Amino acid sequence: MRIVKRVERWFPAPNDPDDSEHLIRHLTPGEILDTINNATNQETKYRVDEKSKGLVPEMASHTKPGAISLAQFLLALVDWKNMFDAEGAAMACSEENKIRAYREIDGYAQFISECREKLHGDITADEEARTKN
Repeated sequence: MRIVKRVERWFPAPNDPDDSEHLIRHLTPGEILDTINNATNQETKYRVDEKSKGLVPEMASHTKPGAISLAQFLLALVDWKNMFDAEGAAMACSEENKIRAYREIDGYAQFISECREKLHGDITADEEARTKN
């Protein structure tokens, strides 16, 4: 087994008058798992069992809504070109600006998600082709 090299690809935004482009990185399984674990709180409480009089653990996990999607969005979006704020000033691809785009641009999070799916599909198809050969 080998660790595969990081895969990144530029995606143009469809129907964008500014011709923006977005560099998307394929997340590793560990990165995906980390985003899930970091957004999930696990809690263990103990109750007294009436029959045995011993302590019985009761476990629960709580995931913050949207936290996983936002964390994966921030990791996958590496860079962008031709992104502007409401006044027309160019926006650097910083974490703060990524969060602004995620929250303020209608459909942007969905677009990045679709880019990730496309990239994942292309990587899977390439791996299957290599396996056949």
